[in-house]
Amino acid sequence: MNFDYTYIIFCGAIIFEPVTILTNFFIAAFSIFAFYKIQQYNVPLAKHWAFFFLMIGLSSAVGSLAHGAHYQLGVGFLKTTVFLMHSISLIAIYFCFKAASLYHSIIHKKTNNKFVTLFVVIWIIVLLILTFIQNNFLLIKIHAGIVLTYSLIIHIINYKKPGSANIAWGIVISFLSIVVHSLKLSLSEWFNYKDISHVFMLICLICMLQGVTKILKVNYPLPSSQ
Repeated sequence: MNFDYTYIIFCGAIIFEPVTILTNFFIAAFSIFAFYKIQQYNVPLAKHWAFFFLMIGLSSAVGSLAHGAHYQLGVGFLKTTVFLMHSISLIAIYFCFKAASLYHSIIHKKTNNKFVTLFVVIWIIVLLILTFIQNNFLLIKIHAGIVLTYSLIIHIINYKKPGSANIAWGIVISFLSIVVHSLKLSLSEWFNYKDISHVFMLICLICMLQGVTKILKVNYPLPSSQ
């Protein structure tokens, strides 16, 4: 993990990268809100999307610990939090894949391929092992890009369906987050590439929640909205 050593002193403690922690906090807070909002639809599609948002939120929260502490609590603490952040991100990628795959099956009235799901689960386990060994965020970005591309294609195919356009645009915005983070495009040390990518990610999540909510309202209306 690349660190930019901006910091503030709060109650005698040094807190590194406060802006990055703040943007991570907004992502975590919104993701938890999205989780509870989607959970009210008690169907498999809603559960996949809800856990996608929850995992994104948990990953951001753990990431805040890593950014804020740096090496102050020891190398072991930093490596553990970074690994957890990466691992939870991989789990989020899995739920994103499951949601897109299930949605495609529902729209086209097809049976969800269990072998593909099993392959994805095995591959994520392999990635978790590689992430543990290498502790490299690049693996996450590559496979996040692959899964997001798959989800983008699914929702472009169904672009005219309510909600699909929102999700598709959300994914397009998420690619901007990946580009900014990869190229390290920064405005200043106090608002660097990590902060900018987090802003794009938050906008992405807002768009995706709008899309998911529309899809669920149309296909699984709650009793109060019938």
